[in-house]
Amino acid sequence: MKLAIFGCGRIANRVAKGCLQVKEIDLVGFASKDIEKAKAYSELYGCRDFGDYDHFLSGDIDAVYIANYNPGHRELIEKCIRQHKAVMCEKPMLFSVKENDEVFDLAREQGVLLMEALKSVFLPSIIEVKRMVKEKQIGQIISIYAAFMRGGHHPADHWINDLHSGGAFKDLGSYCIGTMNFIMDSCPRLLSLESDRDERKAESTAHCLLDYDGVRGEARVSNSVDGDTLLRITGSKGSIEVFNFWKEGKIVCEIDGVKHEKKIELISDFYYELKHFADLVNSGAKSSEIMSREASENILKITEQIGA
Repeated sequence: MKLAIFGCGRIANRVAKGCLQVKEIDLVGFASKDIEKAKAYSELYGCRDFGDYDHFLSGDIDAVYIANYNPGHRELIEKCIRQHKAVMCEKPMLFSVKENDEVFDLAREQGVLLMEALKSVFLPSIIEVKRMVKEKQIGQIISIYAAFMRGGHHPADHWINDLHSGGAFKDLGSYCIGTMNFIMDSCPRLLSLESDRDERKAESTAHCLLDYDGVRGEARVSNSVDGDTLLRITGSKGSIEVFNFWKEGKIVCEIDGVKHEKKIELISDFYYELKHFADLVNSGAKSSEIMSREASENILKITEQIGA
């Protein structure tokens, strides 16, 4: 699969490193509005090509990983689809159920694979946690909690403050909600949502309570304050915890009063979603059974409520 990475920011570096570990991926090059930046990235990773977005879309690549800034996602997704290039877009891919419907409808009409890149649900550690929950190793599930809280400062004109496409809840919350949805294999009902959002800027912190068919869900996110960075599932017989759940492989569980630790060595945190995407493209598939249209929609049903 010939792949180009669109966008040359911080995430592009990590995606590229993951691509180099997937033998099914031929990382052709990088595209950016800043051609010098695209050239520098291509040279850094030993790629043979660079240019602007149209340069690659008019070429013979098979697929694109969109890693530019959040507000630019939709325009690039639609350009790629219309040029019949498979698309994997960094989370949050879009910002409302309506937008999600529109781009997936376009992908279906054009016969193109479209998939949101939510790497946590592809990690062997999270798949193992889902198996443990399904097998009731910690008994009947009582609650599930996910938090992604990190300190930081963003200038007033940064896209993260944009009321439509910015904010901690849509950005970091997609990891929390998406991972909990995957493990619980259902879409929750939103019970409450609190944040520091106002009419001038998007939120930097948010907290929500959810209901997964009688199981209490909770998510906390922040892009300005350090705090929890974990997934915790509590059951009638014990608990499971995964710290840095979106990129790590260590599982800590307590069952019937006995503590266990399981370390799952990861190739890289981006490897697994990229391998999945490459396999889909190479097989001619038009959708992912893991990060499906419905999976992206079920995240947005919760995260878009921040602007309601």
